Amino acid sequence: MKLYKTKKHVCIWKSLGLVLPLFFASCADFLDKQPFDIVKENYFQNEQDVMAGLVGVYDILGREEFYGSTYATFLTVGDEGAYFRSNYLVGPEIYNYDASNPKVGDIWRFMYEGIERANFFLSKVDQVEMDEVEKQAAIGEVKFLRAYYYFILADNWGAVPLIKEPASSANNVNIGRTALPEIYGFIVSEMEESEAMVKDIQAFGHAGRVTKSAVRGILARVYLKMAGEPIKDETKFEKALEWADKLVNPQSGDYVHGLLGDYTKIFKDMAADRYNIDESIWEAEFYGNRAGDFEAGRIGNQSGIQTTDEAKGFSYGLLAATRKLYEAYESSDIRRDWNIANYYYNHANNVVTDSVFYTNSEIERRHVAKFRRNYETLNPKNRNYTPVNFPILRYADVLLMFAEAENEVHGPTERAKMALNEVRQRANASDISALLTNKDEFRTAVQEERFRELCFEGLRKFDLVRYGTFVSELKSVARQYTQQAPEAYRYMALAFSNVSTRDIYFPIPIAELSLNNLMTQNEGW
Repeated sequence: MKLYKTKKHVCIWKSLGLVLPLFFASCADFLDKQPFDIVKENYFQNEQDVMAGLVGVYDILGREEFYGSTYATFLTVGDEGAYFRSNYLVGPEIYNYDASNPKVGDIWRFMYEGIERANFFLSKVDQVEMDEVEKQAAIGEVKFLRAYYYFILADNWGAVPLIKEPASSANNVNIGRTALPEIYGFIVSEMEESEAMVKDIQAFGHAGRVTKSAVRGILARVYLKMAGEPIKDETKFEKALEWADKLVNPQSGDYVHGLLGDYTKIFKDMAADRYNIDESIWEAEFYGNRAGDFEAGRIGNQSGIQTTDEAKGFSYGLLAATRKLYEAYESSDIRRDWNIANYYYNHANNVVTDSVFYTNSEIERRHVAKFRRNYETLNPKNRNYTPVNFPILRYADVLLMFAEAENEVHGPTERAKMALNEVRQRANASDISALLTNKDEFRTAVQEERFRELCFEGLRKFDLVRYGTFVSELKSVARQYTQQAPEAYRYMALAFSNVSTRDIYFPIPIAELSLNNLMTQNEGW
């Protein structure tokens, strides 16, 4: 595995704060960073070093190649969106690429960079004299993040090398794959250990840090993955239910999460740097307009309602919603016209006109609109970078995970129906509880609700793969474009037509194969 090294120094944490307070006034302070190299032998001498090291492990989340743009916006889309450029014929966005693709290679590289940072942190932190409660909380956050980066690797590549110690030499690159059950065993063990160490979410007042709530919700997600493809250990539904239940039915002293009354406010707040911890449990944090030393992303810039008006927020509009997603909503469902643009900006005569509404027949051309730059409050807006946060875990997701696991363990109980209906009620969707009379019907209903509620939040491909329906569902979208789309938009079938079983996993990057003699390529690549 190629490590992030220089000749004399080890670049352990790119983008770290030179001075970091122990208690952070806001998550923006926590992510205020300045690039520099750290001499490995001289580091971890005091509490400030520990907190800087912690920021370095978090830093991976905000990389433009990860939640800052590429991975979140393009590489995790399933059947809810299509690349909206007819001349784009090669790339992972349309499932026509190979193992040399830099977008896929960057995710692999940065996940292992985050793991190396975490391994080094954990190897040194015990030697530092500092408040023990703060030290244990930092250790818990780092252990969780390391496990989460392994979760991303396992989800996207399957069996990968499991490395638990910092690299002792740049020549130590020949490391074979670890069996998938062992990787997931490590992930859940580390996450469960960290749950007792990290702080409650109310200690921070924002969702940018790993907290007990975040750990519990992500553990439910990991166990649902283990219950589905490819491991298919259905006993793990019980563990998913256990962890989701800790959030849905909190015990005394736990923070009581809940849905915001207005679905759209979740994403308006993420654009305006307003924090709510009722629904937003864990976010990838971005801040600023690149005028200072802050980490801005591209959420809403590459995928959003297309406009060249920088006052509204420049957006390339690179994704359009599929007809399948549009037609999945009831007409009364407020999520439809928020997640999918029902208007476009008219740029005629250099005058930008708001709210030129699409006709009922104009479905394929509608941009993804979940992350809207016009709600940014920081001015001037940067043309290509935004302060819009990306949701990694929301309470609505937890409710749906709880409903799914409860159904798999106990059938469509009232508890399961109440959780599902809570999400639907907020959206002004109809109550379908009475129609769900058996486990299969309820399973389908939850899967469809996740499609509507969580589209474009980096989870749809993950869900389809664990359901075992990824290829078949995307092929059905190809047929829909071919049969129902106007001729000008039939090119959007290309990505879905290209999909095959090999696309369940990314290819092992060619750079890794060239360095690591014990690594083998994924099937089909």
